[in-house]
Amino acid sequence: MATLLMLSGGADSAAALVKLLTDNRDPVFAHHIIIADSESPTRYKAENIACDRVVQYCREQYRDFVYTKSLWDFQLRYFGWNLTLCAFVGARVLRSFPEAKINRYAVGVIDEPHSLGMWKERVEEAQATFYAGLTTAGLTYRPEIVWPVAHMTKADVLNFLPPALKEMVSFCRNPFEVGQNMFRPCGKCISCNTRKNIGHI
Repeated sequence: MATLLMLSGGADSAAALVKLLTDNRDPVFAHHIIIADSESPTRYKAENIACDRVVQYCREQYRDFVYTKSLWDFQLRYFGWNLTLCAFVGARVLRSFPEAKINRYAVGVIDEPHSLGMWKERVEEAQATFYAGLTTAGLTYRPEIVWPVAHMTKADVLNFLPPALKEMVSFCRNPFEVGQNMFRPCGKCISCNTRKNIGHI
């Protein structure tokens, strides 16, 4: 049973990747979308570098898997929900590997984001987008959408990750670029404040 995971470079999707690689020996496909948008001129850079480091670590410490990337450059004001974009791209990635028979689409979302506004609508839109993207795929099966770390809180995720991996992931929504592929958290965004509140910054 092959699984496609959308890898963001953050702690939640990194934890989902570790679980997929260690829970069984099923094939894993990880895809990162380099999301350049008007929210931050640096976040996509930090996440891209974090993804590469996370992938290298997991390949060395656990086992090999397929890793691909795509670029979404959208500088207009209204971007929409990342969950929907991931679903759209995920369907395309799944269709790009027909011989793998990928039958699970994994989303690295934890329990806490369920309190976000319009969460039910976010999930419904993502599900509809994912399956719509597979309409012409000619699959003989219906891929399942799974949430490997949905039962975990942010504190659970950070305690679950190995220390080295925890240091690699990106979390700030608008990090400062300090050179040599290094970034410093802004210390002010919602993600930085979440880390502060649980004592992991």
